[in-house]
Amino acid sequence: MAKSFLTSIAIIFCASLIETAILSNLYILPVVPDLILICSVYISLLNGKTYGQLTGFVSGITLDFVTGVPFGLNCLFRTLTGYIYGLFSNHIVISGLVVPVLTVSSATLLKAFLIWFISLFYTSINPVSILSFNFLFELITNIILAPIVFKFLSFFKKTISIKPENNTLNV
Repeated sequence: MAKSFLTSIAIIFCASLIETAILSNLYILPVVPDLILICSVYISLLNGKTYGQLTGFVSGITLDFVTGVPFGLNCLFRTLTGYIYGLFSNHIVISGLVVPVLTVSSATLLKAFLIWFISLFYTSINPVSILSFNFLFELITNIILAPIVFKFLSFFKKTISIKPENNTLNV
């Protein structure tokens, strides 16, 4: 379990470096796609709610240190997102094109809702409108990148997963 946790943290850390150091400096992008959210959703779907919470919290604290948002904002909504998508770990097969697109699009919508809900209590947070160009651009780029990132992370499935591989044939 420690090996899979450290591998997951390394993947989250690399995704945060790509997102904050490379993609945020591309001026052609109006909004940076949320690679960390995509990786967290994958890891949560693979390992369950407890592991999803932990991965969400670590990804959130990493982003809180790197970005200038109020401390704890990313931790809060990413921990909740990890828990929610971890609930579906035994019911969803992470393969193909439809599952990554549906899960990441709903996670992006959930992210916007949770930030809006948190902004009701903290006035320093400015929520984004789901009908704005920036949100729609982030949603579309997350949807496009979801199958690519899920496929890339599937190469590390044995080291990320805490569940033993089932050797039975799927009929």
